This record gives sequence, structure tokens and C-alpha cells, in this order.
Amino acid sequence: MQRRDFLKTGISLAAISSLPASGLAKGSEWVNSNMPDDWPVARLKDSENNSIDFNGDDINRPHDAFWNIDGYIAKKGGEPSSISEDLDVVVVGAGVAGLSTAYYLRDKKIAVLEMDFRLGGNSKGEAYKNAMYSTGAAYFVEPDQQAPLGQLLTELGVWDHARRESSDHTTVLYNNKFTSPFWKGATDKAASEQFKKIFTRLTEIGAEADFDYNGELARTVDHLTFEEWLKKEFGDVHPHLLEYFQLYGWSSFCGSTDELSAYQYLGFICAETGSLMAYPGGNAYVAHKMAQAIRKSAGTKSLRAGAIVLRVTTEGDSAVVLYEDAMGNLKKIRAKKVVMACQKFVARRLIPEMPKEQFDALGQLMYRAYLVGNIITKKPFQSPSYELYCLRGQVPPSPTPMRRGDRSFTDICYGTWAQQEQVDHSVLTLYHGIPYDGARQFLFNPASHDKYKNKYLTDVEPILKTMNLGLDDIHGIRLTRWGHALPLSQAGLIQKGIPQRASTNINNVIHFANQDNWANPCFETAHHCALEAVHSILND
Repeated sequence: MQRRDFLKTGISLAAISSLPASGLAKGSEWVNSNMPDDWPVARLKDSENNSIDFNGDDINRPHDAFWNIDGYIAKKGGEPSSISEDLDVVVVGAGVAGLSTAYYLRDKKIAVLEMDFRLGGNSKGEAYKNAMYSTGAAYFVEPDQQAPLGQLLTELGVWDHARRESSDHTTVLYNNKFTSPFWKGATDKAASEQFKKIFTRLTEIGAEADFDYNGELARTVDHLTFEEWLKKEFGDVHPHLLEYFQLYGWSSFCGSTDELSAYQYLGFICAETGSLMAYPGGNAYVAHKMAQAIRKSAGTKSLRAGAIVLRVTTEGDSAVVLYEDAMGNLKKIRAKKVVMACQKFVARRLIPEMPKEQFDALGQLMYRAYLVGNIITKKPFQSPSYELYCLRGQVPPSPTPMRRGDRSFTDICYGTWAQQEQVDHSVLTLYHGIPYDGARQFLFNPASHDKYKNKYLTDVEPILKTMNLGLDDIHGIRLTRWGHALPLSQAGLIQKGIPQRASTNINNVIHFANQDNWANPCFETAHHCALEAVHSILND
């Protein structure tokens, strides 16, 4: 199944602009200074309104370990001779897929090993005073409440805590003005019929098409790029729509419309013709709630941040996991099952016995980087929308390492929109998906943080002016770096069976659960892949 199918059980999505204020999550009071430092939502000090270096990925420790794992183990004194504990399941990685897996297996003897010192993967967030905002993944599409994701949100007690926005309210920033509704041709009323026609077609596909990975849509359009599909379906398309689609591809996939699978792209954008859900702190809010439920049921040691896995091997009908704990000690766990909820370019290095065909398939999956800038204002303001794309009236070409383009961010999420701006400081979250290979080498440069910070401050000024704000109204800016966060949904991957081969379980002991199981980068995919792994384990 694909993103569209994870959301519904046949009931139409409601066109809701927001829930009553009484139902929404109130703020950050529950994220207190007494909580451990490893939770997905981090409580900042009042003095931390400006970052001095990138948050997000830790580039040093994993690089030191993964480039020469045998040498790293030797440097640490060699592999321990004895097993330190026996468990039912070890989950490698505590992003949405890993936390979802652990949540559904929390009545077992489990351990989730996360190499970062905070849980949540790229679904992390921050709380500054009473304002909460995302530093990574920020929202998902509203599912039917009876679908598995809807049931999860209900079980966690957060179904009514989200704020919703319908596609009827889609707003863009065009010529430095908030313009809505985009899908009815607000940026060019003379061409409104084409805007409506394309939106109607996307809605029809979302409601009627079979989005199964083995279904007709995958067979007929996965080999096409979205650009090719648009041309085939509609002929010449209005430049504002082409610009929107390009920016959407950069933000959602870190890829351009001339390389992304039409099937994968349609799975995303057709789902968003319904309504989206946003929580305070973005998807970190849900990750945080899952982590709390896991620790309550499975114990405080079930989630182990700062634990970097170095090797996973099978021994008969079980597995042995070698890892370094947060204190730098090497330990071994024996487990009946292991779920690799980390990205597969990492898993590829950790499993020596991986079959060659699977190893080669993993090598064909590509990953892209993105940046998130959170601008904290001195005072709250009322957001015009939850998310808006920044249109200039020109279709930007697909970037390359040699021609990187001039867009420092593609879209804005109003980080405190889910709190209805009932905060001391509002937050603008700027997303910069970097849609070309090799971008991470530029992000690792020591000067990159200040370079991007200055670029953001320059480029955000016109947007601030639309809200009667200026640079003097900025209280701080915090930058987050994700070096290889998103699997690239290239045209033809699904038809060629590459993600399928890459995700095949090994000896029915080592399972895989990550959004790159289907090269489909979203919360819904990560959660669904976790369900698939859990189903395999429980039905073995």
C-alpha cells in the first residue's frame, strides 16, 4: 500500500479548517525541565533562542563507527565474550517507524536502540517557553479514525489535539502577498479553470485509484516522472502550477518533478486534497506520546538513546546485536527478532550476512538532505494558514551540485499555528529540501550554519513585511540539519522491485521497518511499515 491507502477506510475526508479551541493541545506545559534529555520534544532554556551550530544529525560519532566498524570495535577493546541480556525483540532506530514498532510490541521484552541522544528520528521538536514547533517532519494527512493510524492517535488520546486545515484553504505567497485559494486560480484568475480541472483530477485519483504497490496505478505510471505524467495528462500546464509542483517535490521528497515517480508523487499530493493535521511540535508530538506509552508499559530501559548498533548477526532462530551504549561500553543482546527501523544505507553496513541481491538493492536507494530554519518572533501574530509555498511566478529549474539555485526555502509552516498562536513567541518554520546528490558535503562545512542563517534572514524579510513585521521583530533563529533523511522516490523504483528486495526479511529473524521500505518519505509510510513488521513477528 501507499500513502493514500494508509489514510482511509472508505469514508471521505472532512473539509475542516480547525477544531474548536477546547479540543486542541494547549501548549508546552507537559514538556518540563525535569524530563530526561532524550525525549523527542526538547525543552530549551530562555537563552537558547539562537542556535550557534546545526541541531539535528550528529555527524561525528556514526561516521567514526560506520566507516570502519571492525576497527572501531577493536579500538573499544573488542567484542564482548558474553551476552548481557536476552530479549524478545530489539528495534534498531527510534524514529517514527521504530517507535511505532515498539509501541505495538510494548507488552514484550524489548529494547529500542537509538544512536542519537534524542528519540524521534527526524520527527523531533522544541519547546521555547510556551511555544512548540517542529525541527523536522511537521504534519500528516488526516486519516479515517478507524484506520490503523487513526486508531493509534485515538489510543494515545491525541485525536482531538490536532488542528486541521482543508485544501480549500490552500494559501501561497505570491508577489509577496498571501493569496488564497490557490486551487481555484487565485494567482491568475484568467486561468482558474485549469487550476480547478487539475485539482479535481487529483481529487478523483485520490478517491478512486488503486494505490497498492502491485496495483494498476503503480504498473502504469511508476516508470513516468511526475513531469512526464503532467504533460501526458494535461498538455501545457500553467507556470504557477508547475512552480508549485516543483516546490512541493523539493519540500516533500527532496526531489524535482523530472526525477520523481509519478506514482509516488500522486500518492502524496492526492492525499493532500483532503485535510492535514498538525500538532504543537509537529510530528514530534505524536512520537513523544508513543515514547511515553512505551516506557510506561515496557520500562524505562526499553528506549535507549545514545546506543549505536555496530553489528547484527543471526544465530539459528535468533539474532545477536552488538552495540555501544551511551557510556561508551560495548554490549551484546540476544533477541528472538530484530527490527531494523534505521535507514537502509546504515543497515547495509551492520548486517554481514545480508544476501548479495539485497545488498545490491540497498545500494540503489538514494537519500537526500534538508534544512529547517525556525524563526522565533518577539511577539505572537496570527498565521494566515498552516503551510504556504513561496511562488515567484517562474518555474525554477531542477538544481545540481554545480547549479544549486537561489531558493533558500521552498515553503513555510507556521510552527505555532497548531496552538492558535496562544503563545508568547510565534514561530515560522522554513523548509529547504535540497534536491540534488552531494548536498550534505556543503552542510558539513563549519561555515555553513552562519551562511544559511544569514541567507534565511535576508530571504524571510519580505515575508515578515506581509505580516507587518521586520527583522527587528525576530527574537532568534534556530537551524536544524538532516544530512540524508529522505529516501528519493525515483521513477521506476517500485516497478523494478528495488525497495521490495531491499526490505526482504533475513531468515525470518531480521525484519525491516522504515519509510525507505517503499522509498516513500512520510509519517504514514513509516507507521505502516512498522505494522507490517509487527504483523510478521506476531504471526510467526
